[in-house]
Amino acid sequence: MRTLLNPWFVTGCVIWVFVYSFRRLAHPIPWINGYADDFFAVPVIANLSLWFMRGAVIRSNYYVLSPWKVTFIVLYLSVVFEVLLPAMSKTYTGDWVDALLYATGGVFFYFVMNKPALSRKPKAES
Repeated sequence: MRTLLNPWFVTGCVIWVFVYSFRRLAHPIPWINGYADDFFAVPVIANLSLWFMRGAVIRSNYYVLSPWKVTFIVLYLSVVFEVLLPAMSKTYTGDWVDALLYATGGVFFYFVMNKPALSRKPKAES
């Protein structure tokens, strides 16, 4: 459960709710709506993946996502939201800045958030 209480994860979720609410009210906030939500997309998705892996698959609070898994999340979001959806619908627009923000968010997640949930206990000296 500690994984879902990571302050950066909570911040990303709050920003998303904020962005979504203001979009629904037809008052998008330029920098937050256009950049902050894209930056936090990978940290939020990767953190949810980490929580699932720790709880349901690996069953260890020491587990962290590999660089390849984080890279996959970045590439998946970039291809789907910046290439495929814009090609299929006029509702979406592809933007290389968004892909760069996904990558930056992935690096942020990997080096700042991707830590074991429990610290290892030091061995007792004899």
